[in-house]
Amino acid sequence: MIKVGIRAHDVAKTSPRDLADQVRKRGFDGVQLVFQKAIDRPVDFSDLSDIQEAFQHCPIFMLGAYFNPVHPDPNLREAGIAAFEDHLRIAKRLGVRYVGTETGSLMGSPWGYLPENHLPSSLDQVVGVFDRLVRTAEAADSWVAMEGAYAHVVHSPAKVREVLDRIASPRLKVTVDLFNFLHLGNHERRMEIFEDCLRLFSADIVIYHLKDYIVKNGQMVQVGLGKGRMDFPTLLRRIREVTPEAILIFEGVVGNDIAESLATIRNLLT
Repeated sequence: MIKVGIRAHDVAKTSPRDLADQVRKRGFDGVQLVFQKAIDRPVDFSDLSDIQEAFQHCPIFMLGAYFNPVHPDPNLREAGIAAFEDHLRIAKRLGVRYVGTETGSLMGSPWGYLPENHLPSSLDQVVGVFDRLVRTAEAADSWVAMEGAYAHVVHSPAKVREVLDRIASPRLKVTVDLFNFLHLGNHERRMEIFEDCLRLFSADIVIYHLKDYIVKNGQMVQVGLGKGRMDFPTLLRRIREVTPEAILIFEGVVGNDIAESLATIRNLLT
């Protein structure tokens, strides 16, 4: 059965209990949780009892531990890897299956597009890092959720498939964010790109990030779900047909758009 969640920090940054209460009262089934963005104090990985208690009735679908796996600064890259591995090791204690990240950019910070991101040598670097993460996940009984994006190294559904094949571990899964694969040159083919995802790796998709957009002043701008160009009736129908156990996560949906977007998605799922 499909479940619907939201990035916790799109709701608030507050205490674990208040955060879980707010998410549940808004009508979501659970959250994607990034500790430093959503919780108003440092998290002690040696004592997670307050988070365990707070989210016992509001499941954490994924821990976000996003970092740049190909950051040109090796110290920052290694720090990101180590932090992600720490999240993998605590995930099971929180009842969380997935820890997620994107695949990075040679730009460093911020993670923007560079032509070099799409070179085979850049993909080799990502494969090396994710292979290490997957080995840690195997030992910790958790899963890595990899998210592709056009501006990053794993820039297309075909490249997602290549990484899955090269690492060849059931502990590597996929978050599909269709918006992230789009740019001004290809967004009119968005449903074709979505079908590529389903065709190439549907068995490994565990989470979908839901976004909508319009084109304004030559830019792709996010809007509330159902207010833009995404064909959600078709998207949700195909998700239910092909990946009926998937989790849908609202990403970048904030303010008044949250309630309206949730009503739109719930109505389409009925």
